Amino acid sequence: MKINLTMIVILAGISLFIGFVIISVAVGAIFPAMHKLTAPLICKGEVKVESIRYSYKPGQVGWDNHIYCIEAQGNEKEITFPAIGLTGLFYSAILFVILLILGRRGVSLPATFGTLATDVKRGKEWKKEGSAMERLAELKKMRDANLITEAEFERKKARIVDEL
Repeated sequence: MKINLTMIVILAGISLFIGFVIISVAVGAIFPAMHKLTAPLICKGEVKVESIRYSYKPGQVGWDNHIYCIEAQGNEKEITFPAIGLTGLFYSAILFVILLILGRRGVSLPATFGTLATDVKRGKEWKKEGSAMERLAELKKMRDANLITEAEFERKKARIVDEL
């Protein structure tokens, strides 16, 4: 079984986009506590999520979310961007595995993929459609049109006759 690298790259790109942009950034903006799942990988202390509500015009409201690491000494260090990045990688990896499982037929190619074209170019494979008489007639037409040499004609003719 051969691997289709193009399909794997496409699935990786899709999972990275969905994991970072849609889940980590968009959903994380609505539910900032979701970053607490991966934040302990960055922070050895306590993780604190802070949401600040602000109004920049009358009638309009915005939210500012911050993720902090509180170390054992009591120092507070902001880890918002690393936490968002790690959450994006985490969900991207999960999505990539799910997409690989769902798209396993597109990721693997048949064992004979790519061999037929090279075999035809090298003259190893001969079209076996039709009767021997039809194949010999087609072979003769190819020789008369100078598409194949006399030696190739004789070799392929012998092969067709041997199949009888």
